[in-house]
Amino acid sequence: MTALRPPVADRLLAAGSFALGIVVAFTLEAVAGEDERSVDMWAIMLLGAMSAPLLARRRWPIPVVLAVLAVSTPYHLLDYPHEATMPALLVAAFTAARYSERPRPAYAALVAVAAVILPVVAASGAPGNALLGVGWLLMAFFAGLAVRFHQAWKAAVAARLEQERTDEVERRVAEERVLIAAELHDVLAHGLAVANVQASVAAHLIDQLPMRQDAPLQELSGTLHSLSDTSRATLHELRAVLDVLHGGEAEPTEPAHHLGELQRLVEMAEAADVRVDVESDGLSHELPATVSVVAYRIIQESLTNVIRHSTAKRATVRLDQDGHRLRIAVIDHGPARPESTMTPAGFGIAGMTGRAQAVGGELSAGPGESGGFEVSASLPVPEIWRVPV
Repeated sequence: MTALRPPVADRLLAAGSFALGIVVAFTLEAVAGEDERSVDMWAIMLLGAMSAPLLARRRWPIPVVLAVLAVSTPYHLLDYPHEATMPALLVAAFTAARYSERPRPAYAALVAVAAVILPVVAASGAPGNALLGVGWLLMAFFAGLAVRFHQAWKAAVAARLEQERTDEVERRVAEERVLIAAELHDVLAHGLAVANVQASVAAHLIDQLPMRQDAPLQELSGTLHSLSDTSRATLHELRAVLDVLHGGEAEPTEPAHHLGELQRLVEMAEAADVRVDVESDGLSHELPATVSVVAYRIIQESLTNVIRHSTAKRATVRLDQDGHRLRIAVIDHGPARPESTMTPAGFGIAGMTGRAQAVGGELSAGPGESGGFEVSASLPVPEIWRVPV
């Protein structure tokens, strides 16, 4: 059922308050006989004037209470059936507690209502009814406070849960960035180590030549020695930066996995009873190391999600290179496990998206046409740092 919007709900509440007041007035007139003044057109108009301010109760709760009170006072002084004013007064008291921005004016408004209604009704010869009416007003007022406190509590709990989730996302993203930094270190360290060895060997060979005193050879040897020293120093700096990211407790890392090891992911999925079909059309034999590592991690996380969250027994991994972009698609044929739809979303997609964006790519994930889930990524392929696929 769709909840009524506040303006519509307020119209219905004001109309209901007016109608209930009329019913109470005529009922009391029939019961009380000659004890109270008969209900006439003035009484009906005053009851309508008491209900009309309720249309603006959410916007101006305290003025609405005072307006209802101002109209009810002449109604009581004219000695019409007193209890007929209670529907409008109860709604006004509830509204003052529920929607007032500060509680102090709401308490003041309630005291004003009681201070006016109690002596007026008591003067009519029914002090017991006056006290009963004030009791009903207090109940309505504290009911409004209870609803207000409950809504504030729910909002505070929702905000705290959202903050905790935001903090968890930030923590996971930070951990993912450290992992990406470690993998980037491995890629760069491998390339720099190769460059260091090759430069050192080349410089050594030049130094052994009979013509090593020639100026061009001496200049080339010095350049190679400088390259070797620079690459060695850069390796040490990379390790120092990685140590900082790990809080000074970094352990030696294994070489980063890349697309050349895709078969191990296929075997991992098949061990979990999920058959993986790999389609690699138009894929070059070499890819930049960073792109290869990111692609591997995206496929790894996607297949892990298939195993954990899908009932599919088959998944498809598509790889194709279109110009200078590597396109990846991991598709399962679902549907999702029932328990998976009842739990909050994890952080795998956020991590994959961060990896793709780190190399200038993009990633999307969502329901696929086959009824399962599909992860698609597009990664740029620059012309440097190529490794075999």
